Amino acid sequence: MAGILPAFFKVSIYLQLKKIIMKKFLFNAQAKGGTGKSMLTYLMALKNETNERSYFIDLDSSVKTSAHQLKFLQGKQPPRFAIMNLLDIRDKIDRQLLFENLLELSKKEYDEFYFDFGAPESDQLPSLFSKDYNIEEFRQIQDELNAKFVFNVIVAGGGAYEASTKYLQKIVDLISGAFEVNIYINQASFANHQHLIDELKYYASVRKNKINSVNLFGDFDITTAPHKNILNLIEQGKGIESYVFVEKIKIQKELSKL
Repeated sequence: MAGILPAFFKVSIYLQLKKIIMKKFLFNAQAKGGTGKSMLTYLMALKNETNERSYFIDLDSSVKTSAHQLKFLQGKQPPRFAIMNLLDIRDKIDRQLLFENLLELSKKEYDEFYFDFGAPESDQLPSLFSKDYNIEEFRQIQDELNAKFVFNVIVAGGGAYEASTKYLQKIVDLISGAFEVNIYINQASFANHQHLIDELKYYASVRKNKINSVNLFGDFDITTAPHKNILNLIEQGKGIESYVFVEKIKIQKELSKL
């Protein structure tokens, strides 16, 4: 009995430590361009500006918006931002390069890694799940990295609604509860169309086993001066210290949603 207890406690401590050091990889994805992926990534970075355990990666090969909007993270020590390219000479995702990058990132002294997947990269994600690998193989990769994969799918309204919801449905059906999936609704793009937001919430409610949460972000009315100023600060890649008075109150309200 005396020999069993120490062994039990050793295993218990090991499992607790493993849980503590588990990495989280969060993928902000949407195949439809202009839906707000980079804005969401910016807001997440702003919320984590003083969190030195978070790391942000721009994977967008097309416009590199996050490289501009996350200027406030660049130059920090320890490093908090990087640009990576996952496409080969055919403009296809190099899956080996993807896994190698994830492996290298998992060795870094950070807890959370946020990825801004560009439209081209997001468009090819489903094929990785269905053609090159199956979901179980992705789960094995996740376990090998001692990590948790989280897929944040951005949905916008207006002319982007149909395309972005089709992409959402494709991701949800393919992942089918194997990984955490969150819906992020670009609120400003649904002006005067609350029923579509309600439709998305209902869609998620009947798929509770496949969708973890529904979140709103980006409630910026571009017809008002404070919101215009906020969007300008986002475009310029400014940190939280650049927000003052009304803009600061509004941006803090946005960050509280995340």
